[in-house]
Order: sequence, then structure tokens, then C-alpha cells
Amino acid sequence: MQEHKQDVSQSQFPVIGLGASAGGLEALNMFFEAMPAHSGMAFVVVQHLAPDQESILHEIIQRHTPISVQRISDETVMQPDQVYVLPSGYELSLWENQLLLTTMPENSGWPQTINRFFQSLALNRGEKAAALILSGAGHDGTDGARLVKTKGGLVIAQDLETAAQSSMPFNIIDAGLATVVLSPDQMPNYLLNYFGIDLPEVLQFEDLTDSITEESLVRVIQLLRRQTGYNFGDYKVSTLRRQVARRMGSHQLGTVHGYLGLMEQHPDEANELIKGLLIHVTNFFRDPAAFDALKTRALLPLLKTLSIDDVFRVWVPGCASGEEAVSLAILIYECLRELNMLEMEVRVFATDVNRDLVQRARGGVYPAAIAEDMSAARLKDHFMKSSDEYQVRAHISRMIVWAEHNLIEHPPFSGLYLISCRNVLIYFQSRLQDRIRALFKFALRPEGILFLGSSEAMPEASDLFIGIDSKQKIYRRIAGSSRPWMQLNQPLFKKSSFHQEEMINTSKSLKNNNDDHKLRIIKEMLLGHYNSTCAIVDQRYYVRYTYGDIDRYLRLVPGGEVQQSILSMAREGLDTELTIALYEAFDKEEVIIRKGVWMQTKGEEHSINVIVKPIQDTMLDNRHKLIIFEPTASGKEQSEVDADSAHSEEGATITRLREELQQARQVVQSATQALQAKSEELSSSMEEISSANEEVQTTNEELRTSKEELESMNEELNTLNTQLSNQNHELTHANNALYNFLQSTAIGVILLDQKLAIREYTQAVTSIFSLRKSDLGRPLAEIKSQLTYERLIGDAIGVLDTLVNVEQEVMTVDDHWYKVEIRPYRTMNNVIDGLVVGFTDITVQKLAQQEAEERSLYIRSVVDTVENGLLELDGDLCVFAANTAFYRQFQSNVNDTIGRLLYALGDGQWDIPELRRLLTEIIPAQTFVRNYIITLDFPTIGKRTVRLNAQQIKAVDRILLVITDISEAAQPALA
Repeated sequence: MQEHKQDVSQSQFPVIGLGASAGGLEALNMFFEAMPAHSGMAFVVVQHLAPDQESILHEIIQRHTPISVQRISDETVMQPDQVYVLPSGYELSLWENQLLLTTMPENSGWPQTINRFFQSLALNRGEKAAALILSGAGHDGTDGARLVKTKGGLVIAQDLETAAQSSMPFNIIDAGLATVVLSPDQMPNYLLNYFGIDLPEVLQFEDLTDSITEESLVRVIQLLRRQTGYNFGDYKVSTLRRQVARRMGSHQLGTVHGYLGLMEQHPDEANELIKGLLIHVTNFFRDPAAFDALKTRALLPLLKTLSIDDVFRVWVPGCASGEEAVSLAILIYECLRELNMLEMEVRVFATDVNRDLVQRARGGVYPAAIAEDMSAARLKDHFMKSSDEYQVRAHISRMIVWAEHNLIEHPPFSGLYLISCRNVLIYFQSRLQDRIRALFKFALRPEGILFLGSSEAMPEASDLFIGIDSKQKIYRRIAGSSRPWMQLNQPLFKKSSFHQEEMINTSKSLKNNNDDHKLRIIKEMLLGHYNSTCAIVDQRYYVRYTYGDIDRYLRLVPGGEVQQSILSMAREGLDTELTIALYEAFDKEEVIIRKGVWMQTKGEEHSINVIVKPIQDTMLDNRHKLIIFEPTASGKEQSEVDADSAHSEEGATITRLREELQQARQVVQSATQALQAKSEELSSSMEEISSANEEVQTTNEELRTSKEELESMNEELNTLNTQLSNQNHELTHANNALYNFLQSTAIGVILLDQKLAIREYTQAVTSIFSLRKSDLGRPLAEIKSQLTYERLIGDAIGVLDTLVNVEQEVMTVDDHWYKVEIRPYRTMNNVIDGLVVGFTDITVQKLAQQEAEERSLYIRSVVDTVENGLLELDGDLCVFAANTAFYRQFQSNVNDTIGRLLYALGDGQWDIPELRRLLTEIIPAQTFVRNYIITLDFPTIGKRTVRLNAQQIKAVDRILLVITDISEAAQPALA
């Protein structure tokens, strides 16, 4: 890490630019929640926003930080410890500590807002600049971050695992611009260390971890259970301590007591802590060697033994965003393809406790970065490329069933051939790991496969699974072994309400509490049996606890739990009566007393009473019995009598009776053994029934999950069907309108694609081109045309290149004229997708124009043959036209006459009052004037007396003057 240990001055404080787009709001909230209030830095948030909608982003961020947040206005002067948020519809730049706004141009293509700000940030702040690229789609920010790094600034990219949209941070990482890759809540501490800002509230992660005691963790676990319903008592202590320390560091809390207070005041903090505890780190084909071994050593041999009619069921608990489940589906598909068994039905149950992750995985869309995790062939076979994302193909997605499921709370799936649970168990304590492994064995079929992560392993003494490839953590269920006993209706992490003072015990303290509870039960039941010896047994006659001088009656060392049957430990003579008493006690659920039971201990005979009492306690499942061994006085007296009678006359009789008694005992023992065998068979049947019941529960859970999935899918299909029906109606309406237009319009139109192939045409154009419906898709250049327009194809290519319209008037071989207009074909999204070529018949207009030109030429010829001068004036009294006689009489030319004001002709000779009066007063009043005499003085030809005949033509706003030079003829008359 680069160090910059210097004071942060008021004029040179660091400026942190945060660029984000889609999915960036959560990342921004995480960042500012972890940022202390007084860091001496300024923060500028630039996010892609809809330009036509007012943003409240500044208000949302303010809810997650004590730092003052404001929306930027033009020429805002930056200050440290402030957050500045770009408003919608603007672009931003930095100049001499001022934030300048410019209106975002319309139709500017893909946004470059972040790039432009980062570039100005780099130029103005240099080493005091930091560019943070958070979640977003597209490439915006890459060029700006490159300049920031060139100028010595810091570039941080968001960790792809935490980004809702990974395109923007991935492009930074892929270009090698990222100084470091962090999650948003880790960035604040890195920034403080990088810029050398030593604040007392900036705490070190390691110091916080060491300060968390076991008592504090117990309290945290209690709050988690009360606020979320999940019990993390069996979670790894190191993981719990590390995640609690991380959250404490994010809130800048130096003590666990302060963090507990925060959890009490803000219940949402429990959910944030759980996000860290439920770690979701995954990618496609993680540990490729393990997947290769799974395929060759486990999947292929197993699939070869199955029928194509079987349903290959797989479970992936803790699937996160789905990469592992998709990887397994791809692997199974490849195996089936090799075995020519692609018709086999495959069901991969991909489950996770996080509903949002399951929903995202169900979409099957992954960023372009997954190309690094698998071969190009797999990517091409099983994914579809769409812009900068990949979509899972249908043959893989239909194999997977996504569902929300809690591995340690909900019943498991059953009848499975494969379970892939990779790097999930490592976060649990050994007791919970053993329980889950037993659950996996219950869920798997005989010879089923268990695939674990690289950091997990099977205990060496395990009788559940045998290794296929222990190095790659691939195991097989041991066939033929009985399934482990478990109660699936009692989840390990129960959701339940919790009282304020209730404490969560670790597994060690729980065991001690159970022992204390047993002692308390014994003491309560022995109040009436002073100096008694006793034992507690379960329904399988296993000794659970002993009390007193138990060695006189059982071959057992007194103390804690002993996992042995009491019948196998009973002293000679006691086993038969004890078997009968226990059988009756469990059968009748009442107190059983067997008096005068003879037994032998160390060669001495005794008479005792055996009392079996039920233990009514829910903590011990109401299926335990208390056995009390009570010595009798008669037993001692009888021993003395027996000693004396050994030398008496009745000794022989007593010996005979004892032999008969021994024979009777042997008969009873045989009957007892038979009864015991039946009892064991019954117990085995009960276990099988219990197992079947559990399977039914599991199947019922699967059916419920499938039902929910089907209901959800049906709802989606109904919605989609409604949308498609509406769109189909609109499309039919549009097609009908388009068909009628194409058939009835008199305008010839040809629609071309970008390769100048015919996309569609109107019926009117068939008189120009020899077109039929079969010609759709053919290049226009191949179609015979009646036009004498050789540059048609060239002009069309030019319009595609320049987007400038072309208009031409062309003639056909049969003397018809058409106006040809070539324009770009634009989609509704303003995308150029070909050309529109229009043909308008202008033959009538052309003929009329030609006729008008011929008539005009004829009239001009007639006018030029007249000997009198003619002038045609427009509404402004400017000369519009003149005949040859006028130019000859007054020695003028076209350039000095046409377009000039009549009064300005020559040197102003025509600017006389009489003429002005004629034009401005007389003609507007009379319209037609004859024999109007005026005298004009010309420097070249002298004075001329002319007679004017004038007429106003109002229809075209013209005045026609006929000028007759009467100078020589008029002089005598005047004299």
C-alpha cells in the first residue's frame, strides 16, 4: 500500500469520486455506513440517472451517514466532510475546487458522465484524487480512472462478489487499473490509511477481534436468535468473532458493549451481521481438478449402472448465486452425452437460505467475466451471449429447480444420487457437522455420492461414507448400513421467540446442563429411597446415567454417560428379572416392582427388590426409565441360613431345589432371549417406520416446494400469456394496417436492409421494378428497373454512410418521370437499420412545366418582335422583364436593367414626378391607363417624349408598361 503521511489541509483535502450505475445504491449505502463522520475528505457521487426524473439519491444516502449530504448546484465550492450528489439531467466537472454543472446533451448515446468527472478530478486533484468504481453496467468510468491513475491518484474497484452489476468494476480490473479490489464497507478504512488520516475513531480490525470475549459472543448469539429466529450457537467461534469485529469496525465502535447497544436500537443490524456469517463465495467449476475427478471417478461409473428411465436427483445446498449448481448440471449433461443417455431426466435441487440469491440464480444471467472460469467450448455450448452478459441455455436451466431452503432447519431432499455441499460445513462446529453428515446419508441412495469442498473432510472413524477420491473430497455412502437415527422435526437452528434474559449455551455447557438435569431428576425421585442405587436407561435399554454403589449390581464404573445395554452389564441372576421388569415398564408405562430377586455378586448371593419408574420429563423425551436397586433384610438373613445349612441334614434338599431353580431360570432366560429378539426386531421395525415417515416428510416438503414453484411459474406464464396476447392483437392490427397501406398507396416505396436487400415494397413500385413476393431478401441491384438512373445503388450506399438524404428526378425508358427520395430507415430506438426508397410519379408536373416553358418562350418571342418598348415591373416597381425594343431605344442592357428599381435606371432619368404619380396614384386607382405623355432627359440620346400605356395585373402583382417614343412626331403638334 502506498503511504502518504501528511496533514490534510483545508485547501488540499482529498476528493473521493464514487461512480455507480445499476445496483449502485446498496453499494453507496454500505460505503457511507462504514465512513466516519470526520475524515477530512470530500465525496462526490456520480450515478447514472434518468434525465427526465428528479432524483432523491441525496436523501437516501443521508439516512445512512452522519456526514452532511447535499445535491450539487452550479459552481458549488467543495468543503471537506461533505457528500455532494449529482442531480439528474446534468454532467459534472471540477475546476479549482468548484463543481460545475452542464446540461446533459440529448441522444448522446451511452452515458460518459463518470468518465468526464473522473478526468476533471484527475487534472485538478492529482495525487489527492481517488476514483471508486462501484456496481454498474457498461464501460463508463474506465477512461476516467485511467487518467486518475496516470496523475498519481488512487483507483478502487468493488469486489465482483458484492456487486449487483459487475460490468463497470470488472472493466477496471480487467484493464489493470485497480490499485485494490474491496467490498464497499472495506473501502473507508483503506482510504483513511492511504491518505494518512489518523483519526482516533478509526479502529483496527485485529484489535477488535481480540477484544471480543466468549460471554460477549453468547449475548450476540442471543440477540441474533431473538431478532432473526436463527441460532448460531453451533457456528465456528472464530468466524463469529471475526464477523462481529468487522461490523464493529464498520460502525467505528471500540467495545462489544457498544455494538450490543447498537443491535438493540437497530434490529436491522442483525440482518447485516447475518449477511457476513452466511458467506456466499462461489464461481463456475471451482477447483477444476475436483470436478474432473467427480466426472471420471464418480459420475460416469454411477450413471453407467442406471437405466435411462431413472430420474437422476442431485442436491446442491448453499448454492448462493447458482454457479456451482449450473456447473454440476453442465457436468452431468456432458456425462449423459458421452453415454448417449441425454433422454434421462435430471433434477438438480439448488437451494439456499438467502431468497434474493435464489431469485437471482433463477434468472440464469451471469457477467461476461465467467469466461475466465470455463473453456470456450463449454461457454459456447451452454450459454448465450447477450451484450456483456451470458444467459444459461434452456437444456441446462430446465434441469435445475431453484428453492429457498435452510439446510439445518428444513427436512432434506430424499432419493438422491449426488449431494454437492462445498465449503459450507467449515463454518460449523463438529457437532453440527456430524449431524449434517448424518442427514446427507439419510438423503442419499445406497452408493450415492457426496462431494465436499477442498477445506472439508470426512472423519477417519466415520461409518457413514467411504472415500472415492479423498484428495478431491469425493465420497460414497456405505451401502447396506442402517441409516443414522435422527429427528427431522427438531431442526438444529430453530426459529422461535426468545425472552430477554434467556442465554444461548454452547455445546459443552449444554451437556453439563443435561447432566445437572439428570441429577436433579434422580434426587427428586429418590427422596423416598434413602441410600438407594439407581440407573437411568432409554428405550433401547442403554444406560444413560448411574448413581450410588452401582458396581454391586452392574459391571460398570460409576460416573457419566455409558453407551451400553444394561442387560449386558447385569450381574448373574439379575438379567432375567431386569429384562422382564423393563419390558413391562416400557409396555405399560407404569411403576414395576420385582421383589425378592436373587442375584450373585463376587460369589455371594443376595435378595433385592428391583423398582422401574417412568421419568416424565420433556427434556428427556418421556422415554427414559429409572431403575432402583433396593437390598432387602431377608436377603442377608437367608445368606446366614444358607451358610449353616451347608452342614445340616437338609443341605441335600436345598441343593436339589437350587438346581431345579437354576433349570427354571435357564428356561426363563431362553424365553427372555426370544422376547428380547422380538423386541429388537420391533425396535428395528420402528426405526424403519420412523425412517419411512421421515422420507414421507421429505417428499412432502419436495412436493410443497414443487407446488410453490409451479404456482409461481403458472402465475408468470399467465402474466406472460396476457402480455403476448395483447402484443399479438397489436401486431395483427399493425400488420393489417401495413398490408392495406402497401396495397393501396399510389406512392412507390421499397424498404431495404443494411445490405440493400429488399425487405418490403408497395404495389405501386411494381410499375418501375419487376418485383414479386419471391424477390424479398434479394439485393436491389439484381432487380430489373425501368429507370434511367445508373447511380441508384451508389447513392443508396452514400446515404447509409453519411445519413444525408438524396433526392433526384429521373425518367423511365417509357418517358415517365419520377422523383426518387432515399432516406435512412430508423427503428423506434433511433437505430439505422437500412433505407427507405420512395418513388413519386411527377410525369404530369413535368409535362406542365415543359408546356409552360414552351409557352413562355413563345410569348417572349412575340414580345421581342414588337417595335415599342415593354417593361414588366413587380410590386416593388423593380424591373422584372424588358424587350429588345426597350434596350435599343434607350441604349441600355440586361445587367443594368433587370432587378433594378425603375427610378434608378440609368442615372435616375426615370425618376420624375409624372412617372411616380402614374405608378403610385393613377394606376392603383384605374388599373389601366392609355396615352400618358412624359418627357425624359437622357445624357446619351437627349430628351425624349414618350407615350405610356400601363396596365396593372393584380393576379401576379405586376405592372406592364408599353413605351412609345413620340419625340419627332409630337414636335409639330406641340408647335
